[in-house]
Amino acid sequence: MNPYQVLGLEEGASPEQVNRAYKEKMAFYASADGDNSAAIEQLNAAYDALMYHGQSSYNATAADSIKYGDVRAKLREERYEDAETILDGVPISSRDAEWYFLKGKILHARGWLEEAAEHYGKAVQFEPNNQEYAEAYNSVKAKRSGDFRNDWRQSNEDESGCTGSLCKLCTALACCDCLCSFFR
Repeated sequence: MNPYQVLGLEEGASPEQVNRAYKEKMAFYASADGDNSAAIEQLNAAYDALMYHGQSSYNATAADSIKYGDVRAKLREERYEDAETILDGVPISSRDAEWYFLKGKILHARGWLEEAAEHYGKAVQFEPNNQEYAEAYNSVKAKRSGDFRNDWRQSNEDESGCTGSLCKLCTALACCDCLCSFFR
């Protein structure tokens, strides 16, 4: 299914329009009576397809993201065994770039960097222009070589532009300073 249709948008909608439509539909399904889990899964998959695979147009990569939407949902919930069970059910002949990328994410989360790099590398071979795949591959390569600086720089930023790791470090130092002052 076309992710733009799921969100009720025209192709090429801006990220702001995608966010707005997603939030509106999510609020509707969350407040509606009955079991809306299938609709919410589809909504999450459509959002992921558009936000993580670009706004240019609906394409095969976006379709793959919808196909693997349940796996991405499990990964967001850190349910790695469930995600891996779903992925392992995909026949070898049907495994594509998205499959290798998602399997790499599971392996990466478990700390199996060699295997993660191998899977990310296959995803990049399938789709060399996919930014998400390339960033994951470069991140795990940096960790394997002991260069944690690149991984730190690529950590998520909040709306203020602050990287998560830096904010956590500053907060921890401020707390330590306060505690030290208190016990003096």
